[in-house]
Amino acid sequence: MTGKQRILAALQRQTPDAVPTFEWFIDAVVTQALVGAAEPVAAAHALDLDAINVRADYRKQFLDGNTFVDEWGVKRMLTGDCVPHVMESPIKDIARHGDYQFPDATAPHRFETLERALKLVDGKRAIIWNLRDGFSDMRDLLGYEEAMMQMLLEPEHFTALLDRVVDYNLTLARVGVERFGVEVIATTDDVANAKGLLMSPASYFDVIGPSFRKVIGGYRSLGCHVIKHCDGDIRPLLDFWIESGITCLDPIDPAGGLHMPTMKKQYGDRICLKGNIDCAGVLQSGRVEEVENAVRELLRECGRSGIILSSSNSIHRGVKPKNYMAMVQAIHRESRALAA
Repeated sequence: MTGKQRILAALQRQTPDAVPTFEWFIDAVVTQALVGAAEPVAAAHALDLDAINVRADYRKQFLDGNTFVDEWGVKRMLTGDCVPHVMESPIKDIARHGDYQFPDATAPHRFETLERALKLVDGKRAIIWNLRDGFSDMRDLLGYEEAMMQMLLEPEHFTALLDRVVDYNLTLARVGVERFGVEVIATTDDVANAKGLLMSPASYFDVIGPSFRKVIGGYRSLGCHVIKHCDGDIRPLLDFWIESGITCLDPIDPAGGLHMPTMKKQYGDRICLKGNIDCAGVLQSGRVEEVENAVRELLRECGRSGIILSSSNSIHRGVKPKNYMAMVQAIHRESRALAA
């Protein structure tokens, strides 16, 4: 099977010839050490991953060596981490959000990385079109604290802006499907941490829930599988997410008290699960043998169907390159051995 076939089989809770793997981010320090490439698409291809995660492209206007403003009008700072830090958000008064103009979702350069990735893999690996389901865009447009406040103080304006955000992402999805043949969409909006939800369940269901259902339903109506990423303890929301149409849950965060074999028993007949070799534990500070044992244990307890094995979040620069390579190799080797 090709990597793409493995990913699609896993998302349909079938059994591929080997359990697939891919990551949301792999730090350039790690990929440079392993394959001599820092560019994410080329690095993932060289690492022989089953899928490559791709985001829409936004041009940057640099103010200095580390600070830039993107097409959303968000001022960001490069920190050495995979995701630049938001320094300033463009919408200062949510009541006047109608004055804010979104970037053109259909601009040709928006899809340059997607197009390049598709040409590079030539159908042999899955391309994951990484969009959003609402909250992360609200956080960037308003600022994190302001978004949390306005969700409570101005729910009507908040939901109106959230509807615009959802429609924007649905446009990106439609172009991805119609022009480029996208089959898998991921959303990576975090609404929880290790202690629980970032807002009360009531606030989530009242304000964010309807838009989440709309955007996930929209992605599914385009014929796409949907992988939902969220760190932390997401158990109060999981049934709702499944009912809304997600195909797969990531990363089954161990820091949030989630245990992948337990989740597989509880939800494995409804969704695919992606995760969860600990990127803050064994991948960062363990020995190669411990990484291999962690992979072996997950395969033994979870089986080979309906799972995608990966880190518990991403491959940050604190991960030992040899440990990440050991994980990738062990996933393919050990899952094939189970099938023999």
